[in-house]
Amino acid sequence: MSSATDTAGFSSTTSSVLRIALIQSAVVFLVAAVWQQRWGTIVDTSWLITMAERVLSGERLYVDVIDSNPPFSIWLFLPAIIASRWAGIAPEIGIYLYTCLAVVVGLGLSAVIVRRAGFAENHALLRLLPLFVALFTIFPGNTFTERDHVGTVLFLPLLALMALRADTTRRVAPGIALIVGAGLCGSILVLVKAYYVVAYIVPALYVAWRRRNPWLLLAPENCIIGIVGVAYIALVFLLTPEFMRDLLPQVADVYMKIGDPVRVALSCGPSYLLILLLFRIVAPKAPVTPLCAVTLLASLAAVAPLLYQGKGWAYHAFAAISLALVAVLCRVAASSGWRYNRETLGRGILCVIVVMFAWLPFLQTEKPSDAFVAAVKAASKGEPTLGVIGSDIAAAHPLARIVGARFLSANNSDWYGALAYVLARKASAKGEVADAARYQKRSDAYLDTKYAEFASHNYDLIVIQQDEPLWTDYVLGQARFAALLSAYHPIARDERFTVYGRAAPADQSSIAR
Repeated sequence: MSSATDTAGFSSTTSSVLRIALIQSAVVFLVAAVWQQRWGTIVDTSWLITMAERVLSGERLYVDVIDSNPPFSIWLFLPAIIASRWAGIAPEIGIYLYTCLAVVVGLGLSAVIVRRAGFAENHALLRLLPLFVALFTIFPGNTFTERDHVGTVLFLPLLALMALRADTTRRVAPGIALIVGAGLCGSILVLVKAYYVVAYIVPALYVAWRRRNPWLLLAPENCIIGIVGVAYIALVFLLTPEFMRDLLPQVADVYMKIGDPVRVALSCGPSYLLILLLFRIVAPKAPVTPLCAVTLLASLAAVAPLLYQGKGWAYHAFAAISLALVAVLCRVAASSGWRYNRETLGRGILCVIVVMFAWLPFLQTEKPSDAFVAAVKAASKGEPTLGVIGSDIAAAHPLARIVGARFLSANNSDWYGALAYVLARKASAKGEVADAARYQKRSDAYLDTKYAEFASHNYDLIVIQQDEPLWTDYVLGQARFAALLSAYHPIARDERFTVYGRAAPADQSSIAR
């Protein structure tokens, strides 16, 4: 009788905790919706929406509209764009809701797998659910809706399944539905960027080692990821052969040559090392459970892609940092509980400091100011066409969509021409004549195509990236581009960009600063 009473009491307590956790999580989602107004639709997502709309209108990917990423970047968000059209809502709203759905699926499926595993820390994990939600809705900041963000949160169910398999204290069958769900969700991060495969391989090796069974490397969910990867490569060759044939060589020869892993390590290293320190001291007596181990190993492995890319943009670090924080939360859940004393207060303060320090890169915003947007709108009529001179995608996106302009260029910016020009100068400075000539030829060929595009579209608005004088001075120093720009005058300006329009010259006071 007492056993039945205890079980009923435990179930009642769990239901109460779950209800409170769900209410708190719903509040976090509402706060996140307001908080995201700080960034609006981020730069990459705005371009992805424009690209998807143009593809859906009949333009050819990697021919009429070009992106430096493999096609899965657009395929991932196409369902949201199509659903937005069907529902009659703005695609920006559709993408936001789609990303929230990814958070719900990632955390929800992880919770189901963890519950199935019956980990000792499950009850504490349930109480921490609102913090997990905050980590993937509020903490991302300028990374929210990035492919890395969506891929990382959907990677969590696979890590939970790995932890289940690594647990040597129990043998629980996950079930075919959970295996398929975790495998498909886990494949997203690898499809987003192939080098994230290391974040999958390292914890998979840990599972095989812990169970002393190398055959676990061929677990069904791993096979699913392998099959999905092979199918994706086949589809890329079949549906977008131009990417492999034309664009990938350009990306490898130009884009991937610009990077500074040392600078990235120095800028991202301190905050990441602090999180690792936090993992060590936040609950020093707590065991490193399989759930802690697989998540931390995935985080450590995700550092490799961050350094390999060598760009240092915040979203490149999101997988490594967010998974490390997930490991910290799992370590807290595995502890015997924090007492309300001076030691607990110190640890709590340390947690806040470390999280705030790690949060700083994600707080930066590239959203155009209201005054800047108003000045552009005031000088525009109807649906103006908009061109750009500058290598930063932020020059025209999301500005074009905010002001209702049509972006007709095949490229989102001058990244290819500008980077080739930089590489030509670097090669010339080193005395590498052949490489300098090759990169200069690539840059000049790009500018020939760009000039033809400008002459053909006769843009109503032109955005110039003024904080990149090396490239803009080179472009505008050519007589043909200088002649084109002579028909324009500045209508709006901020710290980084100046917008030129064809309207009658405005008074200096009307230029937004």
